[in-house]
Amino acid sequence: MNDLEDIVFTYKEHTAYIKINRPPNNFFDSDLIRQIADVLEEMDKKKDCRSIILFSEGKHFCAGADFSRSNFKNESDAYSALYDQAVRLFRTSKPIIAVIQGAAVGGGLGVALAADFRIACNESRFSANFSKLGFHQGFGTTITLPRVVGHQFAKKMLLTATRLKGEEAFACGLADYLVDQKDLMTTAENLAKEINNSGPLGVQAIRFTINEGIADEIAKIVKWELSEQDRLRETSDFKEGIKASLERREPNFKGD
Repeated sequence: MNDLEDIVFTYKEHTAYIKINRPPNNFFDSDLIRQIADVLEEMDKKKDCRSIILFSEGKHFCAGADFSRSNFKNESDAYSALYDQAVRLFRTSKPIIAVIQGAAVGGGLGVALAADFRIACNESRFSANFSKLGFHQGFGTTITLPRVVGHQFAKKMLLTATRLKGEEAFACGLADYLVDQKDLMTTAENLAKEINNSGPLGVQAIRFTINEGIADEIAKIVKWELSEQDRLRETSDFKEGIKASLERREPNFKGD
């Protein structure tokens, strides 16, 4: 595995550790998601690997997308490239455990939802904040969020941009464990050991059956998400949403 500039990869006792290393906020772009996907695909080839722990350096798990590093001419190109990489995450076969020490916001929530399990703490924050930006959700969140929290609660999260604390995320099933922040990694490792002690071929077969078709669904839905994002990006409401977010105030949307 080459060109892992933004992640740190380690491996021990059947578990691969992927650390996102863009602190403190760990904003992502297509390059970062590509690096994660490259490792996941490499671990698919490694017979000895039975589980993945995905975590981050810094204050937040992932506070959303950042294309400031991108060489693309426009945001649409950048998002299209990003979603091409995102689909790869859903086509891999080893169980993924995400450790959420802070915020998983917007596209960062999408990254967290690519995992099979999420370990949270009181300091965790989860938000599908797209509507507060006058925008449309991406990263396949249209599919992944309802699968985890249910259709009705996902609708509430998306339409209101509700920000959930760790205990609220645990209560609705978005987080699988709620522990003290200092115990996040230990809890993730204990879960990984439970998975590792099960038959690896059985685990992969079960996971494939439960997730059947999700990668193809994601590949289809991100095209629609991108088209809606392209349309809304040209609106006055989107500009107001971004401006209000930067100014840390409530947006004043006009519907145009």
